[in-house]
Amino acid sequence: MAYRSNTTRYAASQSHYSTFNSPTRRRLPLEVYNPPKWRASMAGGTGLHSPVFFDYLGQAGQGVSMRDLRLKGVSTPIQCPNDLVLAHTRLQRIIFRIIWPGYEHVEWCRTITVTSSNGAAITRAALGVQIASSFAHFVEKSQYETPTSRDWMVAPSCVRFEHLYLISLHNTFEDVWQAEVALDLC
Repeated sequence: MAYRSNTTRYAASQSHYSTFNSPTRRRLPLEVYNPPKWRASMAGGTGLHSPVFFDYLGQAGQGVSMRDLRLKGVSTPIQCPNDLVLAHTRLQRIIFRIIWPGYEHVEWCRTITVTSSNGAAITRAALGVQIASSFAHFVEKSQYETPTSRDWMVAPSCVRFEHLYLISLHNTFEDVWQAEVALDLC
């Protein structure tokens, strides 16, 4: 498979979790954003932040249905929903990117505010809801795009939003973050 110059394959073995309980669930390959060379050379050299993981209560390593996050919001029964997961970063907002295999030509880069107007950091549950909302809009837009590969095709007869599970959120460059996603195609 050819890779765009601004992406790198993120090895599944680097993930915090390696297997799923569901035999129909599998990881979506994560194409990590790499900035253009000029931007990378201008980077401040700051280290990357630790990933944020998303799991249902008592189901470590399985991820959380993005559909549940959209429908139930912050009431979704996830592990440590009220943790202020990005407080240590001191970021006001993050740049959230989706680079979907076969849809690298669909530019998806959105800003997510990670502090409230009073300066309080976002909770794990609220962050999950924001990510799920972004994926819902991405899937809605991408189903009308022509993929370069049909392996992970987004369409009503293929991958749909209700198949997506949020596993984790990774800081891939400066304030750029990307989600690790699994699909459950039962």
